[in-house]
Amino acid sequence: MYVCVCLRCAAPSDRILPCNRLGGEVESCTDMTEEFDPTLDSPARNALRVYSHCLQKGWQMGGVIGCAVVAPIVLYRRRGAANVTPALVNAVYRTVLSTTAVSVALCAARLASSPDFKAGVEDRAYRLHYNQGQNRVDLFSKVGTAVGGTAALLFLPASAAAVVSAGAAGAAFGVLAHIASAPKSQS
Repeated sequence: MYVCVCLRCAAPSDRILPCNRLGGEVESCTDMTEEFDPTLDSPARNALRVYSHCLQKGWQMGGVIGCAVVAPIVLYRRRGAANVTPALVNAVYRTVLSTTAVSVALCAARLASSPDFKAGVEDRAYRLHYNQGQNRVDLFSKVGTAVGGTAALLFLPASAAAVVSAGAAGAAFGVLAHIASAPKSQS
């Protein structure tokens, strides 16, 4: 069986032709030997999949904002200081914790406002499972997090904030690597 996903409406389909709902085009077709069916899982498990996604997005957003916005501000304000590393680490650490908390809170609010919770989390879990771009950026981010966290353990004074900050910086570089190396869409 083949699972196809329309570019415009992201509706799964078992046919290779583009769907007719919005005049969409098929993005990709994947031979699925083991089909993922979120309706077989409990709503709690599907909600955990959605929350996991929100945690990852909050982590990635914190890394990007921390490195692209907060770190330059800290460096500018502390220019001429002997050692800016602790201030930099703490600023990125607080940014990552904040964005992750906000992301989870927004996810909880979104799920709570869903008219049909069970169908909503099943649909979102299904779409997340088959979204190749999302899976790719998450993989790049996880690899970047591992590299950044390991580098912190090796090169920075040992602290949880340093590992979290460097891991988030690695996630940000993973997101950038994904963007820079993503296959061009055929539109």
